[in-house]
Amino acid sequence: MSEMPELRAGPPWAMEEMILAEPGLVAPILASPEALEAAEWIRETETVVVTGCGTSEHAAMAGAALLGARSRDAFEASLDPQADGVLIAVSHEAGTAATLAAMEATSARTILITANPGAETGAELTVATPLTDTSWCHTVGYVSPIVASAAVAAHVTGEPLSEVGLRELLGAGLTQAATAQTEAMAAILGGIDRLIVLAGGRDRPSARELALKVEEGVHIPATMRDLETMLHGHLAGTDARIGRRLIVVARCNARGRHAAARVSARAVVEAGGVRRLIAGRTTGEHAERQQQDREQGEKRFSVHCYPPRSFLVMGAICSFAQSLIQELDLKHG
Repeated sequence: MSEMPELRAGPPWAMEEMILAEPGLVAPILASPEALEAAEWIRETETVVVTGCGTSEHAAMAGAALLGARSRDAFEASLDPQADGVLIAVSHEAGTAATLAAMEATSARTILITANPGAETGAELTVATPLTDTSWCHTVGYVSPIVASAAVAAHVTGEPLSEVGLRELLGAGLTQAATAQTEAMAAILGGIDRLIVLAGGRDRPSARELALKVEEGVHIPATMRDLETMLHGHLAGTDARIGRRLIVVARCNARGRHAAARVSARAVVEAGGVRRLIAGRTTGEHAERQQQDREQGEKRFSVHCYPPRSFLVMGAICSFAQSLIQELDLKHG
């Protein structure tokens, strides 16, 4: 956890300032010569692992997806180190003991993605990100290494990223309309005692990060479940005895995942444990499906459908986490 954040009695919150700063991360990261060098290392090997802890592990999961690599928890990577290839470690402040231990234990070449490039870490190559997160609930600390991984992946494939396009992606959740939308989502959640986030595919890292932000921000239990996994055992714990809770179904573009999301969400609702459901929708999806969900659910639970973002479009999910934290803080005193 960061030692620097200031405690504020009211807005502007440090977390909010960090979220608004996200689009500014793009230019310096895309211009990084170290990102290009990292790509050259990756081209020379078949084994690439991305590792981290907490928020940095979630960023590592997203980075691994972008790079076609494998992600590992840093503690496990330190106990069972890889023998060759490249290990990319993510540590926002370059001080996480397990992540540093993973780099020390491995025989692979080591790359560190961090906002503290001056730290003594033993990494052979450091890809610096431009802004240190000033909030205890890291958002820039999540987005920055994902942008860095995207920059490295672009060099690996030879397909350059558009700086303007990437800035627009990161700013997509920060417009006035998007902010109103995330605040509306947060406003319906007052009084929940648990949050369940269902996701599949590339939405899994952001689903995990959303659950983490809620737990560390307002100390409400939050859990991420894979779409199909929810139906196998975990469903038994969602009956009417557990009180009010929320399920967020993250965006699922693939037809199979979308169907699984509907089945999982519906099963939990039928078990009687949910009264509020936020269902992520892709932009072009049929409006009648949303209306159908609302009509089917209005007697048993409330459905709120919003167009979601991928793990790279983190303005929206970070804004949602911020709004949710503020709303639940108010509800829980």
